[in-house]
Amino acid sequence: MGFRLKLREPLPDGLKRVFREQIDSALQLCRHPAKQRGITVHEVRKHLKKLRAAMRLAVGEVGKNRYTREDRCVREIGRLISDLRDAQVRLQTLIQLRDETAKGSSENAFPRIEELLSLERESFSAAFAGWQKQAIPKLERVGERLSRWPLAGITWKQICGTVGKTYKRGQRGLAKTIKKPQPKNFHAWRKRVKDLWYQLRILQLLNRVVLEKIAAAAEVLGELLGREHDFHFLLARLDNESGDEALRDELMQLQNLIRKRGKRLRRDALELGRRFYAESSKAFAKRISIFVNKRKS
Repeated sequence: MGFRLKLREPLPDGLKRVFREQIDSALQLCRHPAKQRGITVHEVRKHLKKLRAAMRLAVGEVGKNRYTREDRCVREIGRLISDLRDAQVRLQTLIQLRDETAKGSSENAFPRIEELLSLERESFSAAFAGWQKQAIPKLERVGERLSRWPLAGITWKQICGTVGKTYKRGQRGLAKTIKKPQPKNFHAWRKRVKDLWYQLRILQLLNRVVLEKIAAAAEVLGELLGREHDFHFLLARLDNESGDEALRDELMQLQNLIRKRGKRLRRDALELGRRFYAESSKAFAKRISIFVNKRKS
C-alpha cells in the first residue's frame, strides 16, 4: 500500500495501518527469507527503522514512556542481526569500491581484503543462522501491543509538532557535526535525517508535490551520510589488520581511496545540510501544518 497515510483514512487508523504493514513485511521476510544473501537482513532492518520513525509520530498521544518502551523492543530486534548486517555492509562497500576502481576492467585491486571480509560475513551468517526464530515472536508481540495503542485522540497538530521536533534534532545534529566533524557525529546526524525522511514520506498526502520535494532532499542527504558512514565503518575494521604484511599494499591503496572519497562526501553533506536545515524548526512545522488546514477546508 505504500509507506504513507491515505486521504480519506482516519488518522488513528492510518498510523496503526502503517505500523502493521511494516511489522507484517518484516515477519514475511523472516518466515520466507530472500535467496540472495544479505537481502533479508537489510530489508528487515529497513522495515524496523521505518516502524520506529512512524511510532515517534504518535509520541505526543501515547506518552514518552510508552513510546520509549516499544522503541526499545524494536531496537532489540534489530540488534539480533546487527553483527551480520555490519559484516554485509563492509563487504558490499568494498565490492562497490572495487568495481569503481576497476573502471570496466576485470582486475580486482583488493582480492585479499575481499576474501577476508567474505569469510567474516560467512562466519557471522553461520553464527546467526537462527535469528529469524527469535525475531518472529518478538515482532508479533510488538504488533499486538501497537494495535492497542490509544490513538483515538491524536491530532494533526501533534503530528506536525513531532515532525518539527525531528527537524530540530537534525539541526542540532548538523550544528554538532560542524563544530566537531567526527565520525560519530556524522553517524548520529544521519539517523535524524533518516527519521525525518521516513516521516515526510508518511505525510505525503498533505501536499504531494512539496513534501515529495522535501523528502527527496532528505533522502539525498541521508545517502551522502550513509555512504560516508559505510566508508568509515570499513576503514575502522581494516585498521585492525594493519599488522598483516600480506594485506599491506592493498590496505594502503584502499585507505587512501576511502579517505579521499570520504572527505568529498563529508563536504557535500555539510553543504547540503546547511541549505536543508536553514529554516527554523517552528517555521518548518508551521509550513506542514498549513497543508493540514488546507485539507480541512
